[in-house]
Amino acid sequence: MDNIVIGLIGSLIVLDTTVAFQFLISQPLIACTLLGWFLGDIQLGLQIGMYVQLLWLSSMPVGASIVPEGNIAAVVITVLVFRYNDNYTNFNTILICAVLFGVFISYLGGELVVFLRKSNQYLLQKVQLYARKGKTNVLTSINVMAVLFHFTLMFGLIVASLIVGDFLFEYISRFPFEWEKYFKYSVVALIGIGAGLVVSIFKEKKYRLFLITGIVGGCILFMMK
Repeated sequence: MDNIVIGLIGSLIVLDTTVAFQFLISQPLIACTLLGWFLGDIQLGLQIGMYVQLLWLSSMPVGASIVPEGNIAAVVITVLVFRYNDNYTNFNTILICAVLFGVFISYLGGELVVFLRKSNQYLLQKVQLYARKGKTNVLTSINVMAVLFHFTLMFGLIVASLIVGDFLFEYISRFPFEWEKYFKYSVVALIGIGAGLVVSIFKEKKYRLFLITGIVGGCILFMMK
């Protein structure tokens, strides 16, 4: 039942990406925080969101581009970390393993989007056919059908990912505690990878001022701390 409830919430969040709402709640920083609030620890949800957001910030679903579905990955990663980090003692181990699993799921989500777009092409032909016949009353029904189909497929992917994740993490959560110190360095590397991906957004001259301002501001805050 937990997986089903999370699947319903996660699928609703995923709709925000391009299909409906578009309030940016599908961005990992927001999605992870909301899930953290739902699961009883909003601070942990926000912390996970800060790590995960960097990885997919530069992947924007603009136009016909196909990008990894970081929103689905964010949902799966958050739930797995909540389930298997043992009172924060093995947080880094679980986080890194969850992120690696989430990256794989995000690419599966991207392939699912390709399938959905092909399905929408079929529905578009139906819309055009009914429009030529003047039957505009069915257009809303077709639109709702497309949204529900998208919701259902994403729900299935999230639930299936959590089931597979539970199977894998029953073993991952048993990693020796001594490994935690090594995974701690991996979390630092994760931040570095995310920062590198974000820098690519500011490669154009008109955005360099924002990049420089951010770097300088970050260094000042770091030294003050």
